[in-house]
Amino acid sequence: MMKQIRTIMLAALAVLSLSAVSCSGPKDGTYTFQLFTTNDVHGCYFDSVYVGNRTRNSLLAVSAYVDSVRNAVGKDKVILVDAGDCLQGDNAAYYYNYVDTVSTHLYCRMVDYMGYDAVVVGNHDIETGHPVYDRVVRQMKTPFLAGNAISDATGRPYFQDHVILKRDGIKIAILGFTNPNMKNWLSYSLWSGMTFESLLPLVQEDVDKVIAKEKPQVVIVAVHSGTGEGDGGHLESQGLDLFNSLKGVDFLVCAHDHRPFVAEKDSLCLINSGSHCRNIGHGTVTLEIKDGKCIS
Repeated sequence: MMKQIRTIMLAALAVLSLSAVSCSGPKDGTYTFQLFTTNDVHGCYFDSVYVGNRTRNSLLAVSAYVDSVRNAVGKDKVILVDAGDCLQGDNAAYYYNYVDTVSTHLYCRMVDYMGYDAVVVGNHDIETGHPVYDRVVRQMKTPFLAGNAISDATGRPYFQDHVILKRDGIKIAILGFTNPNMKNWLSYSLWSGMTFESLLPLVQEDVDKVIAKEKPQVVIVAVHSGTGEGDGGHLESQGLDLFNSLKGVDFLVCAHDHRPFVAEKDSLCLINSGSHCRNIGHGTVTLEIKDGKCIS
């Protein structure tokens, strides 16, 4: 039997921070969106542990729960984001990484089937090597995001850096960033051709560019970075550093440290759902549109 995923409310409500942004598309009224987040899945695609009859939490449980919410509130009202470390840690992941290298990767098929809106590149995803994650980029319809992994050849992000969703006339921007500490963990051959920039100040710079160009009504930043202590001293865990400084963002999704954590300040919610599908992050954002503008 599929184990029931813990659906703790890691973030209850975010009031839109971009009240002055013009909204040319949506009609006047109230719009509510449900954000669900996973991170550090580490190959927990199915509930089987391969030995005996024991089961575990997995993407199977996430899929069932998120679909139940979609059925209740409407598909377009649900946003699903993963903050990285999805390609390493389990037999199924290993098989599709290194044994069956011809078929569409199992993770790509699952993510597309589940309707993820974006997936962030994690350090353990880079650890699988160029042949694996380059293949995932080719095969997965869902955007694989890492705006701070800069191509040495072009000076632009090696992966996609953001995606814009349009739901009921509302623009939702999702920006993704990987862990910048890569070179201190992994051999150069695994990430050759890339430079990983610190999340500070890059994330705010990229947010400002996306807001100026796209004028989204909702902004979500997903980082494969630990929550950290907020003291500016840990390159691999810059979550609270971002939380204490970001402007114009509604949700900050963190990962990496496997530590469930939630914080809310002003109109910004930080969500870190832990790891291995044991929890699912859940936040709600409500917008009020009047005369074509977001007023709250």
